[in-house]
Amino acid sequence: MTRLTERVRIDATELLDVRLSADRTRLVLRLRDQAGQSVSLSLPTACLNTVLTAMPQQIEAGTVHSLDTWTMALGENGQDLVLTLRTPQGMAVSFTAKPFQVEAMATIAMYGQAHPISGKPVH
Repeated sequence: MTRLTERVRIDATELLDVRLSADRTRLVLRLRDQAGQSVSLSLPTACLNTVLTAMPQQIEAGTVHSLDTWTMALGENGQDLVLTLRTPQGMAVSFTAKPFQVEAMATIAMYGQAHPISGKPVH
């Protein structure tokens, strides 16, 4: 086996196969590089969620995900809010929202509708 003394970048053109190591602690990817050579990349299984969440995901119209946790923090401008929603699978999406938008969401969550049923204001 040859030891590499400098860092190497592999630009794969094809994924040949994927398997778990014998001790099930590493994911081994066999790739074809641009020169047509078969190369192997081994990653600890503990880092797979990080790899998967870094990938942009196509979301089909009408797709609904379960909500696991959420956080809200003040935005960089000191006025907007940053709402982050997370799924049980670890996918996270963040939105910048105005305080009145968050208030409207809370109102709908509390009362179940955006406008009074009667359409008449209550005084």
